[in-house]
Amino acid sequence: MPRRCAHVVLLVMLAAIRPAAAAGADAPPKRKPLDTKQREAVLALIKAVDAAQAADGSFDESVAWEGHVLKAGDQSAYVPFRVIHRGAADGFTSAFMYVRAVTRRDGVRASEEHSFLRDWLSRGGDVPPRPSETVFIGPGEMPVGGPATASGRRSIQAPAEALAVLALQQRAFEKQKAAEAAAKKKEETKERDPFRFAFEDYYLVDHKAAREPRVFERAMALPPGEYDVYVALLDRARARASSPAIVKHTLVVPDFWNDRLAVSSLILAKAVTPLKSPLSPAQQLEHPYTLGQTEIIPVADPSFTTDDALSVVFQMSNYGAPDTDLTVDYAFYRLDPARTLFNRTNPQQFADEDLPPPGTWDTKAFAMQIVPLKPFPPGRYELEISVRDRLTRGTASGTVAFTVGSGVR
Repeated sequence: MPRRCAHVVLLVMLAAIRPAAAAGADAPPKRKPLDTKQREAVLALIKAVDAAQAADGSFDESVAWEGHVLKAGDQSAYVPFRVIHRGAADGFTSAFMYVRAVTRRDGVRASEEHSFLRDWLSRGGDVPPRPSETVFIGPGEMPVGGPATASGRRSIQAPAEALAVLALQQRAFEKQKAAEAAAKKKEETKERDPFRFAFEDYYLVDHKAAREPRVFERAMALPPGEYDVYVALLDRARARASSPAIVKHTLVVPDFWNDRLAVSSLILAKAVTPLKSPLSPAQQLEHPYTLGQTEIIPVADPSFTTDDALSVVFQMSNYGAPDTDLTVDYAFYRLDPARTLFNRTNPQQFADEDLPPPGTWDTKAFAMQIVPLKPFPPGRYELEISVRDRLTRGTASGTVAFTVGSGVR
């Protein structure tokens, strides 16, 4: 009989995640001009990634890439990511970082995409414009936590369901009109150059803490598809005497815009903290895991002890509304030696009053679960989250792996 573990639930309600398109306060922060040495360093990084991409060989084991995919607006997913460097203790307190996402089609990396930044810098441009794919977050809020409860409108369930069906039909009609308008706009405006990399940018990054490992965070936006993401780091203090450290990661961006119930990547969080006010664009650039007025600090390593609690944050989207009725199940599986069910938490129930107001034809909400690991024997585990939507009869799931050790770290 699986043991039930105690749990706490906290609903995180955030504003819509959207690319930075507006002017003024939401505009991307301006770059500082590159001097000659900095331009040479960025070009060296681009050249090094060109060689790594062509050779498709081994990469630096001291560098790790970790990213999460969330539904955003304008048919683009928001992808906050972290680059973790575990190299020499006295290195990489400051670095040049270059990021490239190359499209994959039918499992094969596209060969026709090229570097816009290299072309720009080679012509002598000092400050290439930051790509529109860099994403900023609008303001949001995190309410007081507490167990989510089911809707109290079951006494009028039949009328509510009839109203909900009409609302879903209206939402589908409005979405069809919006899709037709978007298609017309694409015909009238210039599309993104298909011969440029799906995402490309450079950064001058600093690691202010003296502790290891060095963690650098940024974000990008990508449409649905599969990509090879390359990240190259070059120690700014030893730019001429050192070689870039390069990591490659294959990333899949789901199609969150097909009206099917979906869940995002599962973020294992060290802490989730409300902020008094939204970050400025410059601050947001350096803290991509701050969503609206909620700061999420992902764990650097998914390794815990029995004295810890596991916190997971994720996004649910495309559920039916109004009269929303979502059930979220959390199942923990042991992976030693085979995948077997270990335990479950009590299901969470989410209704309209627990969720942000739905958009015209878009629904998104964040949820969080905290589970003490005291009952977990040391070993390898996988958390599987399953979401069921009574209104649309849709289901969606996601998994994340972690380990539990004994004693205090």
